[in-house]
Amino acid sequence: MGIVLFGLALMVGAPAAQQQPAAGAAPAAGRGNFGANFTGKIEVRDSADMRMSRIYFEAGSRTNWHLHSTPQLLLVEEGRGRLQEQGSAIVELAKGQSVLTKANVLHWHGAAPDQSALQFSVYSGSLEWKQPVTDEQYLGKKR
Repeated sequence: MGIVLFGLALMVGAPAAQQQPAAGAAPAAGRGNFGANFTGKIEVRDSADMRMSRIYFEAGSRTNWHLHSTPQLLLVEEGRGRLQEQGSAIVELAKGQSVLTKANVLHWHGAAPDQSALQFSVYSGSLEWKQPVTDEQYLGKKR
């Protein structure tokens, strides 16, 4: 019986003990006990101005040229995508591939000509839309 009670006490007490910061440690910023799950000094930064979206592009579809005031993280979740920054070559993006666009650099992104793409996008700051990407630009043809 004593072993059973000890086991119950251990099962109830162990998770609570894991959630407590080390003795003398300053609590880390975060929601609830979020900071107790890290080693070392951390700071959870505000993400109130972060924007996230999941965009499904049918084969051949793409955004207009646009720019962000901060870098943009793109991740191809499904299919095959494309990205082009102004003045650079078109980059093919495979499933699982991520890319960080540069701040204030005109770019577009979308699906490959023959395959759809699901892209996850994260950015903060402002977004400024520009002109449509022509078929010639999308296909990488010179004028």
